[in-house]
Amino acid sequence: MPAASGIAERFTRASIRRSSRPSAGSRGKASATRRSALCGKLFDETGDQLTPSHSKTRAGTRLRYYVSHRLVARTGQSHPDAWRLPAVELESMIGGLVASELGRPGLAAALLPTASAADIAGAATALGGRAAHDDAASYLGLVQRIDLAPGLLTLKLNADTIAKRLDIDANDIDLDQLVSRHSFQLRKRGIETKIVLADAPTGQDETLIRNIARAHAWFERIKAGETFAQIAEADGTSKRRVQQMIDLAFLAPDIVADVLGGKQPAGFTSYSCKTNEFPSDWSEQRARFAAL
Repeated sequence: MPAASGIAERFTRASIRRSSRPSAGSRGKASATRRSALCGKLFDETGDQLTPSHSKTRAGTRLRYYVSHRLVARTGQSHPDAWRLPAVELESMIGGLVASELGRPGLAAALLPTASAADIAGAATALGGRAAHDDAASYLGLVQRIDLAPGLLTLKLNADTIAKRLDIDANDIDLDQLVSRHSFQLRKRGIETKIVLADAPTGQDETLIRNIARAHAWFERIKAGETFAQIAEADGTSKRRVQQMIDLAFLAPDIVADVLGGKQPAGFTSYSCKTNEFPSDWSEQRARFAAL
């Protein structure tokens, strides 16, 4: 790429980041939402609640975790059975599980065993619409409780919240359909423990591939002078989604190659890219990519 073109692209990218960056007030609110998204909903096999915690790297980067409360309450003691889970990866994984549950074939009929065909059809349409348009906070807001035990994650969705969003009576819901169990393996990374789902998807992620291609097309249109709002209106999406997904246009070429070859980590999805800002530096991208 010629030098002038490279400078122009970097300038355009910097402008994009500035224009999509929220104000200090909204940034604080969003940060608080992310920190508390699963607060009070996570429990380990001893019944201990996992509470938000954080640390900082030498470079000053703030890292969030969910840790068994006994690690915080009794810091001077050894707790070999305690959990310490990276928050971003965990929230992304749980959000994906909720989205998967909402998209489960036949869910509406199973949820509403005594409902009329018309009501079931309406609920199915609403569930499909939510799965297509919900954001991370909405997905995590549907969680009532998560229980962790070695090798098993039990996810329970909130009947009242789902009933409200689908405009149905919570008493009509079969509560057993809101509970799902997921096997996993633990991967140690320093003092952290990462959950890797046993049924995590492998191979090509067509949605991610499609979104990377779309992000590149959007970036070309931005360079040509279109605004986020104009792109969103023309493509029938939201301005926020364009802002969230545009970073996919700046992925390192080898990361894109891995995605095209279906060799990306299970934790690298459109959902995780949409909800967590990826570093702009390619070396940092590769380090984050390898750690997923």
